[in-house]
Amino acid sequence: MTSANGNAALEGTLLAVKDLGVEIPGGLQVVTDVSLSVGRGEVVGVVGESGSGKSLTLKAIAGLLPRGVTVSAGQIAVEGTDVARASSRELRRLRGGVVGMVFQEPMTALNPTMRIGRQIAESVKAHAQVSNKQAGAKAIELLGEMGFKDPRHSADLFPHELSGGMRQRVVIAIALAGDPSLLLCDEPTTALDATVTMKVLDLILGLSAERNIGVVLVSHDLGVASRVCDRLVVMYGGRMVEEGPADEVLRRPHHPYTFALLRAVPTKDSSIDDLKAIPGAPPAAGEAGPGCPFVPRCAFAEEACGQRVESIAVGPRRISACRRQELFPDLVEAAK
Repeated sequence: MTSANGNAALEGTLLAVKDLGVEIPGGLQVVTDVSLSVGRGEVVGVVGESGSGKSLTLKAIAGLLPRGVTVSAGQIAVEGTDVARASSRELRRLRGGVVGMVFQEPMTALNPTMRIGRQIAESVKAHAQVSNKQAGAKAIELLGEMGFKDPRHSADLFPHELSGGMRQRVVIAIALAGDPSLLLCDEPTTALDATVTMKVLDLILGLSAERNIGVVLVSHDLGVASRVCDRLVVMYGGRMVEEGPADEVLRRPHHPYTFALLRAVPTKDSSIDDLKAIPGAPPAAGEAGPGCPFVPRCAFAEEACGQRVESIAVGPRRISACRRQELFPDLVEAAK
């Protein structure tokens, strides 16, 4: 599926992913034909159920795929460097220095035996020729930027002495230590309560604007994505099924899966009877065939849907992989 931004040249774009394929041991294709791009100061959300290929796509962008998992097709370029074909030296330069990574579980991302100031300082030193004193000062500065009221005191704390929200802020500080151009966030608000989630999201949004950083935010939560994202990429079964400006995708979806996701999300005005669960289960890794992976669960599918995927432009910067595009608005109205 071609990105709504078109086939952006690998050069000249902060992040350009084109026709990405990811394969796991056994020759199973778990990510197919993913294309997206991110500019400076732009926040792009990648949403979908667990197993849809979101996190693998993010790890492929960072060059952090697990052992045995490989990029089998396409290109990933960060500031013009093709990640999939980069040398170990080039990847070391990219990670942290150009690409910062925020993981979903801060307690596993942080060393429990080291004070948080030292952990941030070590990341600073990994990407800049500075003294220990300068790195320590930078760590305190970053903690202040992350909202710690007494950053000098906080720098001497261990991870277990912090709340979940504060630990996540430390992880973000480490990701920013090398002054990256691109921030990759993998479910950064997992296990955080609603209030803390909003604070972390506002922090990420503010950093994108103030530092002119491009952000890719992976989430299974449409509410999280709608709060901070400029554009949304919806994934299912290892494929992109829809892409477009966030407010448009959420207000008027153009793929049955996006529509089904939205009907399953509670709102302040909805009752339990208003929620519509998606029948069936998503395909297992590598199980999806050549057609639309949502066919077995789709109320609108016809035989041809299972034979091949069609990408259709449905407006400026909007693409859907539903071949029944002309009928879909009427079908959605009938299903309400």
